[in-house]
Amino acid sequence: MTTPQTSTSTIRLTLPVSVAEPETGFLAQHWNTGPRGTLTVNSRYLERDGQPWLPIMGEFHYSRYPADEWEAELRKMKAGGVQIVASYVFWNHHEENTGQFDWQGNKDLRRFVQLVDQVGLLFSLRVGPWVHAEARNGGFPDWLLQLPQLRCNAADYLAHVTRFYGEIGQQVDGLMWQAGGPVVTVQLENEYDRTGPNCGAEHIAALKQIAIEAGLKVPFYTVTGWPTLDIPPREVIPVSGAYADGFWSGETGPLPASGVFLFNTDRAIGEMGNVGGTPASGQIDKRHYPFFLAEAGGGMHMSYHRRPVVTADDVTATALTQLGSGANLYGYYMYHGGTNPVGEHGWLNETQDTGYPNDVPQLGYDFHAPLGQYGQVRTSFGRLATLHHFVAAYGASLATMDAKLRDDAPIDPADKTRLRVCGRGDGTSGFVFVNNHVRHHPMPLFAGVQLQVELADQTIAIPAQPVDVPAGAFFIWPVMQRLGGVVLRYATAQPLTRFADAAGTCAVYFATSNIPVEFCFDADSVAAVEAASSSVLVEESVITIRHSTGDEAGCFSLTDHAGQRHTVIVLSQQIAERCTPIKLHGRWRLAWGQSGSLYQEGEALVVGAGSDGMARVAIYPADDLHGGEANGQGAFTLFSQTVSAAAPVKVATTLLRLATPQPLRFGPPISWRKAPVPTAPDDAIYQHAGVWRISLPNDIDPAAGRLLLQIDYAGDAARLYADGVLIDDQFYDGDVFEVALDRLYPTGAQGKPVLELHILPTHQDAPIFIESSAQAKLAKASAGAHLNNVQLVSQRTARLGFERQPAVPATQAEQSSLETSTWRA
Repeated sequence: MTTPQTSTSTIRLTLPVSVAEPETGFLAQHWNTGPRGTLTVNSRYLERDGQPWLPIMGEFHYSRYPADEWEAELRKMKAGGVQIVASYVFWNHHEENTGQFDWQGNKDLRRFVQLVDQVGLLFSLRVGPWVHAEARNGGFPDWLLQLPQLRCNAADYLAHVTRFYGEIGQQVDGLMWQAGGPVVTVQLENEYDRTGPNCGAEHIAALKQIAIEAGLKVPFYTVTGWPTLDIPPREVIPVSGAYADGFWSGETGPLPASGVFLFNTDRAIGEMGNVGGTPASGQIDKRHYPFFLAEAGGGMHMSYHRRPVVTADDVTATALTQLGSGANLYGYYMYHGGTNPVGEHGWLNETQDTGYPNDVPQLGYDFHAPLGQYGQVRTSFGRLATLHHFVAAYGASLATMDAKLRDDAPIDPADKTRLRVCGRGDGTSGFVFVNNHVRHHPMPLFAGVQLQVELADQTIAIPAQPVDVPAGAFFIWPVMQRLGGVVLRYATAQPLTRFADAAGTCAVYFATSNIPVEFCFDADSVAAVEAASSSVLVEESVITIRHSTGDEAGCFSLTDHAGQRHTVIVLSQQIAERCTPIKLHGRWRLAWGQSGSLYQEGEALVVGAGSDGMARVAIYPADDLHGGEANGQGAFTLFSQTVSAAAPVKVATTLLRLATPQPLRFGPPISWRKAPVPTAPDDAIYQHAGVWRISLPNDIDPAAGRLLLQIDYAGDAARLYADGVLIDDQFYDGDVFEVALDRLYPTGAQGKPVLELHILPTHQDAPIFIESSAQAKLAKASAGAHLNNVQLVSQRTARLGFERQPAVPATQAEQSSLETSTWRA
């Protein structure tokens, strides 16, 4: 199929001439100073020790994940660029029976927060008491529902909330920021829409006071800013959401083009970010509050009636668009998937039978997140990390920059006639954000694009010659940035990170969307260039260096007039998505994991092994590290370690029972849906499922690493049982059903579990949304319930330590990997 093309004339983008000082003193701030420094907030951004700060936050529910795996997962999150971990405290996970609290094992909030601190992250405590989170009763215990009034200032309700908050306060005692701990925010309630006496602002104020009295004294208190914003002024910060799709919708087909893919500086994608929800009511004066997000979709959950599979491009384009639109805190829901615990009084998932609008899986809460239900590293993990590392490196300046749309910017999310361009700038420098991706609504190729970027004192044409912006592309280009004394006028490569090197600065960029890469520098600011001679073009006022987008990694260097030598590394996008900045033996470096996961433990790296049994990581700079070897990729040095190879193993299956179709059932009508939606099958319906026995090999080594059972099937829904106990479930969405089997082998256990897979047949023409790719797979299945293949995949890692050695001079180390010529002013 030929990609539609749109011819584009020059696009004008006028960056702000200057930036107004943010308002200070409006938002109440206490308990914001501790042994680690001071945190403050103004009308536009956060500050840490007086410096602008733009952090990335990721949701990870401790009570939905095994405690003995928390630390490794937190380290993965840090490697992915997350700085703040957020988690709900589910009331019904901790107090299923009145007055009987459970804070042990996977519910040990205190230990989780201590590990967050130990790993070097901060923590956002989301205390509810109602949290939603696709949990039974929104997280309320069943017994609480006997009260006549909930989620308001009713005395009996507040008495129970006071006890609950008090218990939380005891668990995190001594872990607040003011005491030297990692807890920096508390979120009160969630998705709160009640107004009037004893509700709305009055209720949020009451919850804040109860939290303070419980010892939850933090620098910042937040509320989700949808569906209404009746909040106590000054006391809380409203935070937004931005989801690429929604499992709650009643639509049976793709949703209309979403506003999350359209640059918008008015925060007008619903009430402070409620996509597809109530329109902004104007109750919040946005001049007083910064644009923060706490629920940007890191993926999307599934319901029985709607099963969206958001892609890495969907979530990354959403993030890039919101950052370009002025977001100054970016928080994901979810960043890490999990599994619902099993309740004493029933399953703890949201259902239509319990009065909620959706049926979601009983156990599975994968959310298609960057880190999956079992810690799987998804494509979105690396793609999003390229944004997170950029924000960590450039956030102090980005946070202060105002956002500005291109001239004649599109205002309709469905508009395909104009390229979506936005800039953030401070008058003299900035960044250009481009998005040409909209979920389920392919955009055209825009031919002959050239930006005319106007700053306070000059206009810059980017790039020198027009380029084509492909369908689905999204990227960030720097404008008038500095490497020491060297002035980078622009680059058509996306900044990844930067750090101080022995001689000057190391700045890392990567190529995107097959757009030709060129760096344009002010010639007057450059004393010398070392680069491949064919790539350097010297003109009267500028020096342009071009890089082949086919090269995986390359580098060049520039020397400024103060004698500082600065290194520029250019990567392919594929390599950039596997990189993370690390501080190893006192120096900042860039580590590139060549397969699987990569995270740091002290002065060592935990590196995923490939199918050949080798764990490999490339590092720059590594001139002071022993044991590396050149790998032909620019200035990187390769380190490796042998791990026992573990190829996927096909698993034998036996059909025990054929499936028998059952009638589809429907739930009650919901006012905001066109029609009732189907309800999930219950135990009685599963009595008619197709059943397969899965026979595991005898030589399984569950201690060797993550052992994933990958089930490729077609049908309506599936459940997996081990020794007769349900261990996971899934509504079919086209993805392979993955379950971690190593968790089934407790230390010292003998034998192997007996596995049974139950698959229900598909309902033909049911009002259920499934992605077109999943529909195609179903159409090829030989029966309504069909098992294609089952295999075991062992995900193994190695822990690589690094010994110091005398450093090789930087120029020698880099020139050994490049054929260079030198230009001097």
